[in-house]
Amino acid sequence: MKRWIALIASIIMQTCLGMVYAWSTFVPALEKEHGIDAGSAGMIFGLCIATFTFSMIFGGMLLRKSGPRLTGTIGGVLFLAGYLCGALSDGNAIIMFLGFGVIAGIGIGFAYVCPLTTGVLWFPDHKGLITGLAVAGFGLGGVFFAKAGLHMLNAQIPVLNILEHIGILVGVTVVCCSMFLFVPARQDAGKSDERSKINLRKVIVRPEFQALFAQMFLGTFGGLLVIGNLKPIGLSNSLSAETATRAVMLFAVGNAAGRVLWGLWYDRFGKNVIIVCMLLLAIGGAMMGTLPGIGGFYSATLITAFAFGGCFVMFAARVADVFGINRIGDIYPLIFLGYGIAGLAGPPIGGWMLHLTGVPLYPCLLVLVLAIAGGAISVFSIRRKDQKSEIISTLNNMEYVELNKENQCEQ
Repeated sequence: MKRWIALIASIIMQTCLGMVYAWSTFVPALEKEHGIDAGSAGMIFGLCIATFTFSMIFGGMLLRKSGPRLTGTIGGVLFLAGYLCGALSDGNAIIMFLGFGVIAGIGIGFAYVCPLTTGVLWFPDHKGLITGLAVAGFGLGGVFFAKAGLHMLNAQIPVLNILEHIGILVGVTVVCCSMFLFVPARQDAGKSDERSKINLRKVIVRPEFQALFAQMFLGTFGGLLVIGNLKPIGLSNSLSAETATRAVMLFAVGNAAGRVLWGLWYDRFGKNVIIVCMLLLAIGGAMMGTLPGIGGFYSATLITAFAFGGCFVMFAARVADVFGINRIGDIYPLIFLGYGIAGLAGPPIGGWMLHLTGVPLYPCLLVLVLAIAGGAISVFSIRRKDQKSEIISTLNNMEYVELNKENQCEQ
């Protein structure tokens, strides 16, 4: 029973954290009310994603030491503090960068790692599907918050007041959900066995790690560029503000569906689905830059979001396959840094390209090129012999040597 409660709490928690994907809904209002242009707003979003991913490393360390409840609670409190800081900035760009970008981003990183790790520990035989379900809420949360945000904007509520209410709602809910993140007794994060320690410096030099890192960066760059600028892209295509906002919600739906279905397909068909996902992302980028009209814009949005969502599931499952399920909390946050770097680069680059040219074709072509590069790396890395057992054995030997050195020093 506890594992189902933990899974439900994980989904609710991730749905709240997924508010970050509704950010572009508020970009036009931030520019109108406070002079924050699309490039700067994209930079805030990118900074949030970057700090989110970097802080996951420290969140994973705290999770191993103290468990998911404390780690998730700290994440919720930090998110609340960040949004209150940004909302009370009165339009000061530096304070908004600090609040919405840095403090809230750290909060998301601490909270995000908890349900991800907890779900896989409870359901090790269905890691792709369970990971997908656990993080599907992160993509789906954008639907709710984009719709609610649009409703409040139409009611002429100041945008910073809206973000203040959202911060309070999300922060409190994340803290409450953290109380229900139970873990199996044998996998208690606060009482982990010494043998579970790992020398991460020796992991990051392995080709398998580097290939996964590159694929995460290239796969998520395009999706983040699009979602960080989706509403401005729609407006540049002569679509109405309401139509463009609906595309933000559609992106969230496609993102959530992709996280579940790609996880299910990974469990069934294995690592080859990564190649298909990258190619689909390239197709979505090409369509968004070339197909006019509402139908083409919505189709491109859905395809891009669907492929983007798969990155968060397949690479987590792949880490478990290659390095071992008990090492997800240690190694996946490092892979996830590729997403953080993409977040720091993709949205602002896309926003500035759009701001300078007024033409959405150019940022969409960038999505196409990088997705093709990600697909090429996928083909190369997957063609290599799967050395899962050899890698895990090597890591165990590394750990054994390190522990012997520590024991000798203590003696």
